[in-house]
Amino acid sequence: MDVLDNYKKAWKNQPEESNKLSSVEIYKMAQSRSSSIVKWIFIVGVLEFILWTVVNITIPDRFYKIYEDLNLMEYLNIFMGLHYVIILVFLFLFYRNYKRVSLLENTKKLIQKILKIRKTVKYYVFYNLATVSLGCIILNMFMFSDNNKLMKVMNPDNLALDIQQVITITIISQIIGLLIILVLLWLFYKLVYGILLRKLNKNYKELVKLTYN
Repeated sequence: MDVLDNYKKAWKNQPEESNKLSSVEIYKMAQSRSSSIVKWIFIVGVLEFILWTVVNITIPDRFYKIYEDLNLMEYLNIFMGLHYVIILVFLFLFYRNYKRVSLLENTKKLIQKILKIRKTVKYYVFYNLATVSLGCIILNMFMFSDNNKLMKVMNPDNLALDIQQVITITIISQIIGLLIILVLLWLFYKLVYGILLRKLNKNYKELVKLTYN
């Protein structure tokens, strides 16, 4: 049982004339905890943004060679640029949520804000997973749109290879790689943002009880 639970228990046992004052104090404590959680959501989002930016910068150029050979770098750069813009919009929303939660002085408004924050975080997670999937699918559509060109890139030494086998192996490896990335990302979001959302949901339930019971 945490401090808020102890405080709430003590509040229920107080005389009726003291309940009003105590409920305000409980609200302030719940608001403070909610503000702290939302702040950490913003901090984690910023750290994640920095991490992926560093990863993209430090990736060796040879990793992108196949995209350069297939003339896909322009599409990849446009896609990554749009992705960064959208992520920055989410980070702005996280920061704005943190500032607004810190200033709210009404329990019902705080409850509504917590619901919106939970939706924003879920949209953020869904967007990232969907972007990885969609980006991989679009790039592969471009890659396999010209099998002869793809074969020249994949087989520069002109070895006696069956083009269908090469394409099949490439597709299977791409699917396996995509699934591994999606699972790892989902586990990361489930662990980090899941913990924060569970704490925020606990605060939400406490505020609902305080307001409607």
